[in-house]
Amino acid sequence: MIPSPKSHVLIRRAAHEDVPRLVDLNHAAYPDLVEENVVWNAAQLHGHLSTFAGGQLVVERDGVIVGALSTFIVSPDRDPLAPHTWIEITADGRFADHDLRGDTLYLADVYTDPASRGTGVGSLLYDALKDLCRSLNLRRVVAGGRLWGYSEFAPRLTPREYVAQVTEGTIRDRVLGSQLRAGFVVRDILPNYLRDGRSGNFATLLEWTNPARAVRDLEPSTSSVAPLPDREES
Repeated sequence: MIPSPKSHVLIRRAAHEDVPRLVDLNHAAYPDLVEENVVWNAAQLHGHLSTFAGGQLVVERDGVIVGALSTFIVSPDRDPLAPHTWIEITADGRFADHDLRGDTLYLADVYTDPASRGTGVGSLLYDALKDLCRSLNLRRVVAGGRLWGYSEFAPRLTPREYVAQVTEGTIRDRVLGSQLRAGFVVRDILPNYLRDGRSGNFATLLEWTNPARAVRDLEPSTSSVAPLPDREES
């Protein structure tokens, strides 16, 4: 779907009434992960909203949700850059360990309507993610990223070699490429991160550092619960 020049775009917090659309959108974005049961269901999405409403964002175009992201704040008792799996760090997708005392925003999922790919929705979501991190005065964003095209190269490249070639521009990877353009840095490779045949169950450990918090503030931030205002673009 190519947006018209007059398309109206709104970036806002998700709401409970959005959940049916978000379930459909998440399943459409990751059809290969549906049978692995690692896509969102309605109960999980309602739980995210109850746990951390300000960390669940959507992009609307002309009143229709075309993209979304899901986040939580990692407990200060956990090192988000240490090896982990998606199930472990997200508490089986429930965000049960979300902790406002932490300094790291974890990107558990970002997804777009397949019909809207190539129209800038992904860039809007990553910009909104960084705005959220800044508004909460958090140190960074951490995520595990799919190695979307790795299965094609797995017979001859290790995951590290594949990532190195994507980073150098020798290989194009749709997901990792968008994350690098958004300013993320690959810190490590995570084995058995998620049941994902395309990635061989590997993922990149990604970090984006908030420039305003480059030096870690050891005191809890009083602005950690500040709301992120809706943003409109036209």
